[in-house]
Amino acid sequence: MGTDEAGGESAGAQADLWGLWRRLKAPFPAWSLIPSSFVTPGAWSYAGVDFLSGFRRNPSTIKVFDLLKDVDDVTFDALSALANLNARRQDQMLRAVIVAYLTVPLSILALLGEVMGDGLLAFVNQEPELVIAVGAGAALGPLHYLMTHWRSRQIVGVLDLIRIERRQSPFTALELRDE
Repeated sequence: MGTDEAGGESAGAQADLWGLWRRLKAPFPAWSLIPSSFVTPGAWSYAGVDFLSGFRRNPSTIKVFDLLKDVDDVTFDALSALANLNARRQDQMLRAVIVAYLTVPLSILALLGEVMGDGLLAFVNQEPELVIAVGAGAALGPLHYLMTHWRSRQIVGVLDLIRIERRQSPFTALELRDE
């Protein structure tokens, strides 16, 4: 990557990095996680002890290896740092969503069950469609964030495989940072 006179990255190098980031995440759409969990080599390897060989043969992994084959080590390290930062942010969001969408509503529901008892059951029996819609909505939010979290960790895993195969130094300080 190029640097400017002050020693920072040039605007072109930053744009190239962000363009590379967009292309890196493209093979990992959250919507495809559930269908791909039945057909990819990586998914089938979850039945055994070797979780890596199938993961290495996944179409998304192969696409990323091809994408990054000519990327220099400095750019790769920056891209890996972005992926790790993204995964940490995904983890933060997943935790917040689990608390907001699951823990709080279930606590309120348990409290209402204790206070209202039969009245709550009567409401559920009178308005089953509403109860199902609210329950589904409360479940779909966390499910979406769980899938995006899984995909963000999958991107980091693919970059780890590439780093290992390149015999590149294992981690940067940013990647090692854990919350």
